[in-house]
Amino acid sequence: MKKMFRTLRHRMSWTNARKLLNSAGISTSHGWDSTLKKLDASPQNFDLGKIEDGLIEHILCGEKYTKLYEIKPTARDALQASIQQQQPAEVPAYRRYPHLMEDEDLRAATGDIDVVQVESNEDGIGVVLSSVLMVKTREEIPFAEFEHPKDMRERYEEVVGLVRQPVQMFHVIWVPHHRDFIEIRVDYPKGIPEADVHGIHSALKGIVNNWGIVHLDKSVNLFPAVRPFYEDPKEGTVTQMTFQTTTGGIKDEKMPRRRLDADQRDEPYHVAGKGAVDAIAIYKITVEWGFSEDDQFYQPAISLAASGPSGRGEGGNPIITGALIRDCVRAADYEFVIERLGKKAQFLSDSVQE
Repeated sequence: MKKMFRTLRHRMSWTNARKLLNSAGISTSHGWDSTLKKLDASPQNFDLGKIEDGLIEHILCGEKYTKLYEIKPTARDALQASIQQQQPAEVPAYRRYPHLMEDEDLRAATGDIDVVQVESNEDGIGVVLSSVLMVKTREEIPFAEFEHPKDMRERYEEVVGLVRQPVQMFHVIWVPHHRDFIEIRVDYPKGIPEADVHGIHSALKGIVNNWGIVHLDKSVNLFPAVRPFYEDPKEGTVTQMTFQTTTGGIKDEKMPRRRLDADQRDEPYHVAGKGAVDAIAIYKITVEWGFSEDDQFYQPAISLAASGPSGRGEGGNPIITGALIRDCVRAADYEFVIERLGKKAQFLSDSVQE
């Protein structure tokens, strides 16, 4: 059980992990530490298999930067067959899957991308690959650690240190059963540089191209979804957006997530400001949805971001090559977001979604 909790703690926020633990029959407390102490003091009967299944779903769908590539329907079966034939590498990541590698193996990792498992469900089939990235993080150093803590406290408000630590990531090459697209989903946990995410995408795209079935070039441009998401008040809640005004100003507006009824679309300051200019050109947007199932509240979200208000797309519009899909506890959450994205960007018809 300890390795399960170690992996969950690494991969999921407490807010999302709690939903998985509750669904498996665990009575949680306030946070990881309190819950572990509660379990040690009073063991509970719970479904460990359900937690592991949920962990695998999160590996497939949780915190992913996804790029979609259109494929011909005739190629889908061949791609799925090729995925089915993928053989896991005999590496520590494979032997520990779906759990994290041991610390000594993480420290010894070379940065290679290794096949660790083939997973399938009612939505599609995919190959899971593991890689380890060295990530630089900032940690506060307590004043008590210094020889003269009082002098340090008087001189500095806080002291921080930079730490480089290995982070294991799980990426997925996924071929759905009911969409004519191949999805490359790169893990995007907090602290991972965006440039590294795009680099991993390129490596995974190269792996697919080496199969010799399709040649992936440009991913689907998702920018056409931005304005429809903004203009549809029934489509989730807009929590953040960046736009340019006709007067040349660049505005970044964000709503606190703790306010469940807050929507940037109709926030008074935003409405008043929009009314003072001829138009706004939105090029970044975050939308989240909220719904309850089985006494749990789920809040999947999507972020679409172009580098600026103009670009090399059709009509001089920006190009958005991928979507950051967050807070998906289950595969159903991820599929919901992809379907909403497909409808707004018009790469999925209603008939395909059904």
